Amino acid sequence: MIIGVDAYYLFAEHIDGLGNYLLRLLKELSRIDRDNEYYLYTPGVTHADYAEAIFANPQFRLRKIPGIFRDKRRLWLQSPSLKKQILRDGIDLFFAGAEYFPLFLPKSITVATTIHDVAYKAMPEAISLTNGLFYNLFFPLFIRRADLFFTVSHHSKKEMMNYLGIDGKKISVIHNGIELDKFPPAKKGEKKDYILFVGTLQPRKNLINLIRAFCLISGKITDDLVIVGGSGWKNSPLRELIDGLDDALKKRIIFKGYVAGDSLSQLYREAKLFVLPSLHEGFCLPVLEAMASGTAVLTARSTAIPEIFGDAAAYAEPLSPEDISEKLLDLLSSDKKRAAYEKLGLALSKKYDVRAQATGYLARFTSIAASIQKKKGTT
Repeated sequence: MIIGVDAYYLFAEHIDGLGNYLLRLLKELSRIDRDNEYYLYTPGVTHADYAEAIFANPQFRLRKIPGIFRDKRRLWLQSPSLKKQILRDGIDLFFAGAEYFPLFLPKSITVATTIHDVAYKAMPEAISLTNGLFYNLFFPLFIRRADLFFTVSHHSKKEMMNYLGIDGKKISVIHNGIELDKFPPAKKGEKKDYILFVGTLQPRKNLINLIRAFCLISGKITDDLVIVGGSGWKNSPLRELIDGLDDALKKRIIFKGYVAGDSLSQLYREAKLFVLPSLHEGFCLPVLEAMASGTAVLTARSTAIPEIFGDAAAYAEPLSPEDISEKLLDLLSSDKKRAAYEKLGLALSKKYDVRAQATGYLARFTSIAASIQKKKGTT
């Protein structure tokens, strides 16, 4: 089978959660799939390390499609030059790992898209105006055109069925995975005095309540709060909260901005505690990355998080800074409790190796290929 892939994230300056999911998956598929042919479409290559690993398999071929919309993924995907190249390559299946795809592909090409969560329906107040308009006005067109769907948790599958009206028979659940060797666990004595948060700075990640909780116990702990993540949207309340703090407390809340690669891995590994009291998640890769790094996790028992992480994480009520602060203080003051969660998280992380994820996708691709072949045989 010939598979076309939206590989825009090979070009994107910063790789977000969707980009990490897709590029890790493609790298591992390149390692295990010697049967299918892949054409990866992107405006260019910024991340040479990923490209080198992916294209080491000659079955994976690069297609650079530049254009005036190269910096706007959603628009770039609709460019006539991209559609023309896809048709020229004779694609059987187009795989869209990040929801969107060239909308006007002929029906002869099967389209499978991954929807990671339905936060724009479940939490519309946490979505930016631009994203809200795009999702509500245009995303239904993509849902109608797609033939098959992937998602990353059973919770997200239920939301796709309930909010979007997608037939459950068309949805395959394949859990996310990470490259475990990229997140080596902490060694003895490596931990430092800080709490770590990783996530895009947007309301759904609930950073504002974490900061409020940190302020409540700041006089009882010596740990700093380290915040990693690019700026998102609707952050005025967060800025106002930070601006209202005294200078001594501000200095203990450290915004690192976007961090990736070995630097991010080191932050995970050296953190005393990882905290992400998110309000809505389809999977939550940062929690998994922290666990694989041998760091205890405090999160929220919301949406897909308990399905994926079970008893390997500690939980707090995300809308209560008081409860978050109590759980923080409890974990920070007990080496024994943190060690127990470190052990549980490290063991659980082995379940979510990217190899298992890629094997799941490859099995589904094989099934799709058989269906396409059968359909061609009856026409």
